[in-house]
Amino acid sequence: MKKILFTSAILLLATYFSFAQVDLGLPGATGMGGVANGIVKDWECIGVNPANLGWKSNHRFSMSALIFGISVQSSALDYSQLKAAMLHPADTFSTANKSNFASLFSGKDGLNMQANLNWLTFSFVVPKVGGFAMNLRDRTYGNVTLNKNASDILFLGINAPIFQDTAALRTQDISTVFDGSKVSYMHYREMNISYGRKIFSFGGIMDSNAVSIYGGIGFKYLWGLGNFQMIADNGVLTGHSSFSSQYGINYGNVQNFTPQTSAGLFPSVGNGSALDLGIGVGVGKIKFAFSATDLGKITWNKNVLTAQDTLLPDTSRFNYAGINSWDLSKQAKNLFNDSGLVKFKPGSSYSTKLPAKFRMGVGYQIAKRLALGADLVMPLNNDPTNLKNAYFAIGTKIELASNLRICFGVAGNSTYGVSVPAGITFGHFFRVLELGIATNDLLTYINHGSNPNISFAMALFRFNVR
Repeated sequence: MKKILFTSAILLLATYFSFAQVDLGLPGATGMGGVANGIVKDWECIGVNPANLGWKSNHRFSMSALIFGISVQSSALDYSQLKAAMLHPADTFSTANKSNFASLFSGKDGLNMQANLNWLTFSFVVPKVGGFAMNLRDRTYGNVTLNKNASDILFLGINAPIFQDTAALRTQDISTVFDGSKVSYMHYREMNISYGRKIFSFGGIMDSNAVSIYGGIGFKYLWGLGNFQMIADNGVLTGHSSFSSQYGINYGNVQNFTPQTSAGLFPSVGNGSALDLGIGVGVGKIKFAFSATDLGKITWNKNVLTAQDTLLPDTSRFNYAGINSWDLSKQAKNLFNDSGLVKFKPGSSYSTKLPAKFRMGVGYQIAKRLALGADLVMPLNNDPTNLKNAYFAIGTKIELASNLRICFGVAGNSTYGVSVPAGITFGHFFRVLELGIATNDLLTYINHGSNPNISFAMALFRFNVR
């Protein structure tokens, strides 16, 4: 049975979240562009560097919930177009819009997306043993890169130029037509249990130049909730998908395929595990930190579909007219039908790596209310949802009063360009309420130019015990 356009995978990206790939889920870290490795403590260091749980400055107990961060960056759309796609997805495209978008997305790293929702997290210190932390959070990653043909077909459908070339219709495989295109999406829930402590120190307890060595480890159990990956590279097409029934996807009529219903708090269609490893060196008020995060994979074993390469279809059976708005979820029934481009069939289980990263950073606590930091983040694998190049960030955090903190910095890489992050935190009200908001790039909202990065992080609740 013929199934879905290669590029229709974008609808899966828009179904749950509209989503930078540096894990900017915490307002404090987001406001410094991702500076975290030598700065964050308590449960904030989960997924960054578990060794920081051994710092003396950690609270005896700290807890928070419902922390949310989202980021969408596009090299194809400008600020106004990206904002409209996020805020007004149901607006109908004109013919001119469709032609313009087909041109803009052609051959570019069209979208990079990430969302973090931290349901619950806490940390505590056991004297002479070390620090412990746990969190439960949802993580979503996405990437869309389209070549000219893929972009044309997504927006123009049957009116794409390639369908006017009768010779191409007879001789070209889908893998050739879409060569260089990739669409990836991954959504999973993780429970992370981390531990860190000071391993040893030397230089004298009262010596301000004493050196302390910290180490830590985090273990993650993963529930896979949704995955789609389609890559055309050097004449080879690879593709597979696995989604929880809670996505509500209409698969059409795939022969021998009946999606299993997923229920409960963890409606997974795959499972896996991962590790975070960290080490740190403290010299007086300066801390150097190194970590490797998300070293693991998810094996998807339910509702699995696998793509097959085929010849480009002729116009007699391909009648798709292209997408009509950014509200792609409502157009799913027009994409999952017998007139699609790619054959899908029930498949066996498969595994995907997490977007593992190596992080190195430095933090300098200049004064009680002033800290500076810098981070360098590098990808450890070539997963499509991972960073493409090393990412840097330099930032500062200033406590203007006991209930008011601000942070700002400079960050970026060759994909995102240079950004100016900023954030502000108010609290603590009634000892538990703390409002923190931040963005990874003020320039996006000021310049309204190309390569926008619309990002936002928010935290409402935090409880600390000294």
